[in-house]
Amino acid sequence: MRRAVGRSRVNEMANCGFLLCAEVETTTLESLMRTYARSVYQQAYLYTGNPVMADDVTQNVFLAAYRHLGAIRNPKAWLTRATLNAARNMLRDLARHPAAELPADLPDAGADPAARYEEQDVIEAILALPEDLRQVIVLVYYQGSLGREAGSLLGVPEGTVRSRLARARRLLRQRLEEEEGEG
Repeated sequence: MRRAVGRSRVNEMANCGFLLCAEVETTTLESLMRTYARSVYQQAYLYTGNPVMADDVTQNVFLAAYRHLGAIRNPKAWLTRATLNAARNMLRDLARHPAAELPADLPDAGADPAARYEEQDVIEAILALPEDLRQVIVLVYYQGSLGREAGSLLGVPEGTVRSRLARARRLLRQRLEEEEGEG
C-alpha cells in the first residue's frame, strides 16, 4: 500500500514538475535575498555612492541570481562578483549617458540624521578612494572576504590584495585626520 501511495505521489510531482521546480527556485531566491540582500546593498552603495543606484544594482544582481540559480555554487562569492560587475556597468553607463541630478540639499525623510552623520565621513572617504582600493576595502571590511578569497574575486594575487589594503588604509587615515583637523 505504501508503495502505491509513493508512486502516485511521484507521478503527481512529475505532472506538475514545472510548478514544483519554480516553487523551489523561488524559495532558494528568497533565502539568498534574506541572507545576502543587506550585504549586496552595502557593497553596491560603497561602489556607487548613491542609494538609488545601489537599489538598482541590488535588484539587478538578484534578477541575475534568479536566472542562474542552478549554476551558483558559492552564493557569497557569486553575489559579490555580480554586485561588483553590476555596479561597474551602471557607473560606466552613467558616464556614457549622464542624467540630470537632483539638488544635493534635498532632505532624506527616511534617514536618521545622527546615524547618517556618524558614518558619512567614513563613506565619503571610501568613495574618494581609487576603484581598485575601494574594491579591496569593501571586500575585506564589508563582505568579510579574506585575502585569498578577495584576490580570487578580483583576479589578483593575495599579495596585491594586502598591498592595496595597506595603501587604502593609509589614504583613509590621512583623509579622516584631515577632516578631523578641519572640523
